[in-house]
Amino acid sequence: MLGVGFIVLPVLVLVLTLPAWEQRTVDAQDAARNAARALVTQADWAQGVSAADQAVDQAVASAGLATGDVSVVLSGSLDPGGSVTASVTVLVWAGNVPGLGHVGPLHYTASSTQHVDTYRGSGS
Repeated sequence: MLGVGFIVLPVLVLVLTLPAWEQRTVDAQDAARNAARALVTQADWAQGVSAADQAVDQAVASAGLATGDVSVVLSGSLDPGGSVTASVTVLVWAGNVPGLGHVGPLHYTASSTQHVDTYRGSGS
């Protein structure tokens, strides 16, 4: 009986945790992609950062994440032909043991790079 408990409980925790891991990785990827797109479409870096932050806030709100569980790093240049990268890190719990709560915080980082239009600001 004791042996079954040592096998069944860890497998049960793993099975219950895998969907949450998958969802958080998808949330991070979506937020990074939306942030990079929002940043690259703006006229200057300050507007881009504001738009990227808004995009991440919307993704966080729709995913039901706490704002403290998500961090964003933006890099690159809005110069024509350049690229920008948004990296979003999301807190993912390694497990949720019934009766004990969350254990083992992990951090998953997703990045997305967008190309800045080569002919940006050329007029015509």
